[in-house]
Amino acid sequence: MSITPEPPREGEDPREDDIDAEFARLTQGLSLEEAPLTVEDVLSAPSTGSEPESDDAADEEPAIAVVATSVAAAKALAGAIRLGREARTDGIDIPQGTLVYSSETGAIAAGPLQEVSAHDLAAVVSTALQRHGVVLFWRRGDRMTATRYRGGERGEDVSPALVLGAVDPLVEQLLVGGVGIDELGEGIDPSQVSRAQALRWIAFGRRKDS
Repeated sequence: MSITPEPPREGEDPREDDIDAEFARLTQGLSLEEAPLTVEDVLSAPSTGSEPESDDAADEEPAIAVVATSVAAAKALAGAIRLGREARTDGIDIPQGTLVYSSETGAIAAGPLQEVSAHDLAAVVSTALQRHGVVLFWRRGDRMTATRYRGGERGEDVSPALVLGAVDPLVEQLLVGGVGIDELGEGIDPSQVSRAQALRWIAFGRRKDS
């Protein structure tokens, strides 16, 4: 279940915003250094050089993707993802089924996504957060991976065990099936957030969700 975003306020025209300048200005406040997540300190394993598998009709096994960030508020992350989609020029969109939730170590973006879609989500999220790194966790069946992203680009693949200790235990519970996404309550669908609403949410992004 997702939260229905509020409509733009009366008299507000999102087109009046210089989206590039405003996005760059506002997302500077979404710094990993100000939140408890310490992913940057433990991402030191070498890259495996593996590439995401292709989604196809036979790929029907349930999968789960979680992008861990240090953004304090779920609303701020959802707003940043909405603007991150606009910032990309390669046509990558926010995968259907993505929802944003709060966690103790920073907001997460999660969804029942196959591997290619999971990497698309991580690319959009890391574009939104510019120079600040995020980690994509993905699992299907017995296979679990962790990949770092920065500035919209894929980085190193690392051992999931190495980085899971730096994030909320909720992330691991989602990955191993101890908790289902449908048990997390209401999440925010970033694809349904308006541009004006995204800017407002990012502006107040230093405050955690109540």
